[in-house]
Amino acid sequence: MNVRRSQSALEAKRLFFIRRLYDLLAPRAFSAIMFGALFCTAAVKFYHSWRYELIGEYVGWILADISVLLGIEVILAIICFRWPRKWVIRAALIFAAVICTWSVMNAGWLIRTGTQLLPTVLLPMFRDPMNSLVIVGVNLIKTPKAAAVLLIPSAFALAFFFYVLAKPAPPNYSPRRFLVKIIVSVIIIGITILAWKAAGRRSSSQVASADLRYNCHLRAIMSFVMPELHHLARADFTDVKRNMPSFDQIELPLRPQQINHNIVIVVLEGIQWRYSSLADRASNLTPYLAGLADQGVVFANARSTLTHTTKALFALLTGRIPSPSQDIAEAVPVVKPYAGIAAILKRQMNFRTAFFQSAKGNFECRPGLVYNLGFDKFWARDDLNDPNSFVGYLGCDEFSMLKPITEWIRSEQRPFFLTILCSVTHDPYEVPRWFAEPAKDPLQRYQQAVSYTDNFLAALDVELTKLNLAQNTILCVIGDHGEAFGEHGLLGHERIPFEEVLRIPFCMRAPFLVEPNTVVTEPVSSIDLTPTLLDLLGFEMNAAQFDGINVLRAVPEDREVYFSGWMQQGPAGFVKGRYKFVYDPSNNMVSAYDLSTDSQELFRIQLPQQQAQEVADKILAWRKDSIFKLEQQWTGKKVLFGSWLCRWTGRVSSAKYQGSDDM
Repeated sequence: MNVRRSQSALEAKRLFFIRRLYDLLAPRAFSAIMFGALFCTAAVKFYHSWRYELIGEYVGWILADISVLLGIEVILAIICFRWPRKWVIRAALIFAAVICTWSVMNAGWLIRTGTQLLPTVLLPMFRDPMNSLVIVGVNLIKTPKAAAVLLIPSAFALAFFFYVLAKPAPPNYSPRRFLVKIIVSVIIIGITILAWKAAGRRSSSQVASADLRYNCHLRAIMSFVMPELHHLARADFTDVKRNMPSFDQIELPLRPQQINHNIVIVVLEGIQWRYSSLADRASNLTPYLAGLADQGVVFANARSTLTHTTKALFALLTGRIPSPSQDIAEAVPVVKPYAGIAAILKRQMNFRTAFFQSAKGNFECRPGLVYNLGFDKFWARDDLNDPNSFVGYLGCDEFSMLKPITEWIRSEQRPFFLTILCSVTHDPYEVPRWFAEPAKDPLQRYQQAVSYTDNFLAALDVELTKLNLAQNTILCVIGDHGEAFGEHGLLGHERIPFEEVLRIPFCMRAPFLVEPNTVVTEPVSSIDLTPTLLDLLGFEMNAAQFDGINVLRAVPEDREVYFSGWMQQGPAGFVKGRYKFVYDPSNNMVSAYDLSTDSQELFRIQLPQQQAQEVADKILAWRKDSIFKLEQQWTGKKVLFGSWLCRWTGRVSSAKYQGSDDM
């Protein structure tokens, strides 16, 4: 009996405390929510500064957040004090809730990538919500502690918000106390603004640190109010002049010594150069890849043209710069395929062509891209029809591709051009359990995936040898982009201009065509793959007008190798000789690095203002001029490869699997 009374008393005290807390917060609900937004933003920045040992930068990072969020709270307080009507209070509550929601989303994005959230980040969620939600869900599962810290308080805050929204309570400030509150708040705002400017002069000049000195809410608003500021705007897409040639618009002359070697290209998803044995011969992660390079040529200074898989594939297989914009225009099915290497070999040398990938096909409308590149056959995870072989939300066990690949090779005697895209090294970096027990740490999982992919490459080469094709097949292995694991306080590969994302593995074995143990140290790009391979087969390159060049020949010393991220508000730049130049439109910052003495990019070179502006103008002009016109109706649909229904609107498309392809 006494136990029950004790429990009832505790329950009564708990309810009394909750009621008192509610009565205290309800008249100031919008203020409580705004301070919740500030706490969330400040806490996640503290966590980020702690995990990357940047505590000294922390105060400079949160000054803008204090001034902006406290300023918004002051404005809302004045409005509600002056007009204490229920609809005004509800409007203030909703506005504060939007601000707080953005803070929570920014916190999750900062934990996952090391950068602050911009509205353009959310575009893929609207374009392909199902795939985006799966990715978000997987990331939440992989980081349960961070997910709990973000989502549990958010759930309580959401319940509080809806309860107060239903029964809004007017603020109970006295005029005197309210005036004191406003004066104190304005003084704090003024001090933080002055301190923010002073801290900016003394803080680190690194791009990653500079990004965190800004308030994500204000940056989001500015991107809507001034969309043309420092980055691509709508006019850049309406006044496009660049055209992509179709396969029948180009006829390349062939030298008398033409070669009928088969070509196999394996594209590695997200493998950082430094995590391959090409960069470190003492590493045991990719011994096969190192051996392949010894049998032919390694390009030790290769970079991705655009650090996004769809864009990178287009660059690799057409020799042309993809549209450096946040769309997937390359995957919108066109009337005629582009003049890429697959279409050229098929048309002029009667090659048969196929594209195999371990990823599911509806991700960024891959059938549309493959069709546009001129391939005859497309095979994706969906054709496997074996969920037991699926790995993660995107890929499958790549060894399961060996049988359909060899069956396709045996199906005819004609020379062939084959491209294989490996995706196990894509987030969430999961390997099949037969290979290894998946590690818990993301970097360890990634290294497992890299090692697994190297084993697949070795198995693929064994199959080519069994088919007696090794001596008359060019085998090329190249990455689409790298992946960051906190090297500059950043994670992933979006909006990252550093070498951990740009540098890619690139090596090739071409029996009787390339001397073994050849090393090319000049800067080369994704766009150089197609012209290099076509030149090896005996094509004359002058008529093609590729953006890339044959990098087995002399590379001009003054060549500028351009690169860009996918997001329009992300950085872009170029490498010229030993120097690398980067322009980040999100903070209007120009950076330069001497890669010969600073390969880790730890020391940013401060350029004179005039030179910095010239570099920024050059990079912006390249990015705008590289957007290509899409020769297609604004909207439509088309069945591709007998299995995929592709729909498109503007520069975005989607694909739906309809059944197996027996081609």
